[in-house]
Amino acid sequence: MFTHFALILAGSAAIPACWSAQAPGGTLPAPAALATLSSNSLGPRIRFNTENYDAGTNLAGVPIRYTFVVTNTGDDTLEISNAIGSCSCTVVGEGSARNAWSLQKVAPGQTCRIPIEIVTDSLRGQINKTVTVISNDRTRPSMALQINGVIWLPIEVSPQPTVYFTLMPDATNPSTQTLRIFNRMGTPLALSDPQSTTNVFSAMLKTNVPGQEFELAVTAAAPAHLPATLSNTFIQGEISLKSSATNKNPLIIPVFETIAPEITVFPASIQLPAGPLAQPSTSHITIRDNIANLGLSDPAVNFPGVNASVTVMQTNRIYVVSVVFPQGFAAQPGQNVVVTVKTDNPRFPTIAVPVAPVPGMAQPVRPPVAAPPLRTSLLAPAPRATFVAPANVTNTPLSSPNPAGRADSPQP
Repeated sequence: MFTHFALILAGSAAIPACWSAQAPGGTLPAPAALATLSSNSLGPRIRFNTENYDAGTNLAGVPIRYTFVVTNTGDDTLEISNAIGSCSCTVVGEGSARNAWSLQKVAPGQTCRIPIEIVTDSLRGQINKTVTVISNDRTRPSMALQINGVIWLPIEVSPQPTVYFTLMPDATNPSTQTLRIFNRMGTPLALSDPQSTTNVFSAMLKTNVPGQEFELAVTAAAPAHLPATLSNTFIQGEISLKSSATNKNPLIIPVFETIAPEITVFPASIQLPAGPLAQPSTSHITIRDNIANLGLSDPAVNFPGVNASVTVMQTNRIYVVSVVFPQGFAAQPGQNVVVTVKTDNPRFPTIAVPVAPVPGMAQPVRPPVAAPPLRTSLLAPAPRATFVAPANVTNTPLSSPNPAGRADSPQP
């Protein structure tokens, strides 16, 4: 019996060895051979004509254009699902397909194109932009293509090509900013005769290095008579210079000026949900005088049930008008609800702030008030002793003696 069982075990142990010995000449490959066959499949493989494009030196304002060529070197269909520029100035695609990438399928051995364009209007100096390509290549599912280059201007204005001024309405002294102008061309540059399109701005030109470097001092002044407005006043103009550069003659320097209002009101309108208010709501208006003392009085709202009040934040300077809208108030288009307050400034006798309904605006939510916490004790209160009056005592009120050790019992 034992000898028969041993022979069975020996025979079963010999089966794998026989399988391995017979596999090379048989019809069924061994499991190791099956794994070798499946690993020979490459799948899709992405390859580019270059992954780092040098755009060289480029004139600012002239776009950089290049087309990357993609080849599928694998043995299955390559699917490019997206190509994304690293910033808004790096555009993928061309014509009507700009920034509208759609799935591209590339058969084995075939190619496709990825056109890119870099908008250089606001770029200066050395640039390094990236386009990220997403595909089903398991070995390189995300590829970053680099575009390098230099952006230059033949005539460079520093620190910025546009001048901005911000003035108060009572400004009596002009404000001046100085620009430096550099010649980046190989030939000398001549600049002269700065002219302004408005008498609010003026300019003076100075030569630091003949033919190469200049200074332009731009001055802005507040107009003599400003309109009575509660909004900022904007003035736009240009400084032009005669230039020997044919592509920059004249050389134009844009200039902008913002003048703050005499009185600042914020916000300019009160915005409320279009439907009835589910609960009372309070809005606040800040009124500030920027140049002189200001007095406010008689806050009012031309709608029954809406109340307004004034709080002085800084005497004669800063006020807050609080407007309380009752529950159920509904701002409607064309309703013409206005918050008004009188001033002692003859140029602005009344300040009016409209109430505007905003469709879809969420109702104001009052924060929930948390209930006071329950008083709890870790120790159970000591039992109180019960006092029984003697039988021979009548009309005596019952009371409890002071239990020993209780600190909260009244003292005699």
